[in-house]
Order: sequence, then C-alpha cells, then structure tokens
Amino acid sequence: MASSPSSEVSSFNLLYIFQIIRKHLVYIAGIVGACLVLAFIFTLPVIYKPEYKSSTIVYPTSAERYDVINLFHDEPILYLYGESKDVEKIEQIATHEEVKLMVMDSLNLWEVYGVDKENDESPKYYGFRTYDAMVKMTRVAGNGLEIEAYDVDPDRAAQIVNLLAYITNQRYKQMLNENKEPILAMYRDGYQQLEEQLALYTDSLRRVRVRLNVLNTETQTEKLVEQVLLAETAYAEAQARGNSTIAKARLDRLLNKSAGSSISLESFREGLDLVLALEEVNEYLSRDLKDAREKVEVLEAMFNTDYNTLLISGEALPSDRKARPIRWVILLATLMISALVAIFGAVLIDRITGAVDTEATEKK
Repeated sequence: MASSPSSEVSSFNLLYIFQIIRKHLVYIAGIVGACLVLAFIFTLPVIYKPEYKSSTIVYPTSAERYDVINLFHDEPILYLYGESKDVEKIEQIATHEEVKLMVMDSLNLWEVYGVDKENDESPKYYGFRTYDAMVKMTRVAGNGLEIEAYDVDPDRAAQIVNLLAYITNQRYKQMLNENKEPILAMYRDGYQQLEEQLALYTDSLRRVRVRLNVLNTETQTEKLVEQVLLAETAYAEAQARGNSTIAKARLDRLLNKSAGSSISLESFREGLDLVLALEEVNEYLSRDLKDAREKVEVLEAMFNTDYNTLLISGEALPSDRKARPIRWVILLATLMISALVAIFGAVLIDRITGAVDTEATEKK
C-alpha cells in the first residue's frame, strides 16, 4: 500500500527549519537558557578570576653591527634595526625552556599556576602548559616582536613581560659576545705576530746598515758620488802633474770593493739594494701593524661596550582594566552555539520520529 504524501518525511529546507523551531520552541529555549545561565555563572569573578594583560614590543638590532668582515670593509653597511631572521632568533631565545624556567623561578609562577614543583609527577609539563597559555609572542610590523602576558595580578603581568625582555636581551648579547671572543683573540695573535716580524726585520736592517756602511740611503749616495767625482778630478790633475799614485789609490778605494776599504761605491751599491728591499718590507709591515692595531682597538671597544641587542619600545606597565574574560563575547558565543546545537537536536529528533511514523504507517 503506497504511503500518502502527508506521511512522507518532510524535505530539509528553510521553511522546514522554521517549522521545527516553532514546534520545539520550548525545548530549544530551555537548552539555550540553561547554557546562558551556566556561561554567566562560570564567568563570575569568583570562578573565573579576571586576568590583566601587559605587553611591550621589542626590536632586535642588526647583527651586522657585530660582523667583523663588514665592519672593516672600506664602506661598511651598518643598520640599526635587524631583519626577520633576527626576530626569529629573538623569538627562539624567548621561547626556550631554559628562559621559561628562569622566569617561572624568579617570579615563583609555579605556585601561581598551581603546580607543585617538588611533588607533581610532571611539573614542567603542567607548568609550561599554563605558561604558554598566559605568555604570548606575536610578530608585528617593522620586524618587531610583541611580548604579552596575562595574569590575575596586573603588577605580576608587567613583571613577567619586563623580565622576559631583559633575559632575552642578556642571552642574545651573551651569544654575540661569545662569538666576538675568538675573533678578538685571532686579531690579537695576528697583531703580535706582525710585531715580532717587524722587530726581526728592523734588527736585520740595522745589522745590514752597519755591516755595509749604508747609513742613509739618500744623502750617503750623494756624498759617495760627490767623493768619486772629486777623486776622479784630483786623479786627472795629479796625472797632469805627473804625481798620480796617491790620487789613484784614493779613487780605487772609492770605486773597488776589492781595494780593502769598507767604504766603496761598489759595496755601497750592493748593500743599498738589500737595504732598500728590507726598508720596503718594513714599510709594508708597519702599515699592516697599524691597521691591525686599529682593528684590535675597535674590537676591544666593541667587546667592552655594553651594547643592547634589543630596542624596547617601553617598559610594560600594570593594566588597570581586565583583558579577559570578556563576558559579553562569551555569552554571545554561548547563545549562538547552544541555539545551533538545540536546533540541530530538534531536527534530528523530528527526522527520527518522522521516519518511525512513516514505517509504522507503511506496515499498516
């Protein structure tokens, strides 16, 4: 026996939804009202204590300020603010477990979060779970990082933010200083080696000058040439007079190294080449030593200067207004969700009962 149209299950459309709401209005209103009452009760200050928010924004400085290769470039590029990669480093430091433990231990947040550090089975797990819900990191425009903390005590919320920013700054600074120590030691060793080389070449130059009688490379050359010219003139005059033996011997001493004299043009020319070569090496070493000394002085100044690796927009201050819970948002969300659930339940019940009625009618 075919079923009548009135016995068929109603099609699912907007009109059908309105009919269900009218049919089960009391049921839906009861569920929504009960949920609103529960939400109101659970958001009372006695149960859900108001939480206050404090925050600050930090900007990492550019790591290029500590880049030695860039710093000693002919035209170094120095930026004040860091890049996105520097923000990532700051965030990784601030969210590290060791930093979390330092903040929690310093402000005794274990007790605040209801965690027994000594007796609980997994105190770090429960402590970090609450900490992560109360302390947030958010990227902001301009390669900045906003640090915010929620707490039932507004003063403590501000203390958490300020302490976290301070610890992050100190640890990032420590990382950069640890990187600068071996670089400074390397430049100091290089400077010392240059000093030793310069001292060695300076001593060699002094010995060569004394041994070869090359005392002044400019004036001594002029005097020797002048003496040779005078000796040649005197020898020519002596030949004209017929008495040139003494003049000839003096000219030989000036011209020939084999003549037995340590002061001769030949020996001077040989020694002059060696002296000039040593003087050139000394000049290069002196210039390199000056550059190395300047670099060491810059690195020592960087190492001894207490640079801030974070630029902080301002200290976090205690808030005078609660941040959460926002009761009207919770009640509105409860109203919408409970209404949807109640309507869905009414539709489900109606479909089930309608199907049962249709099956009973068909059997008859």
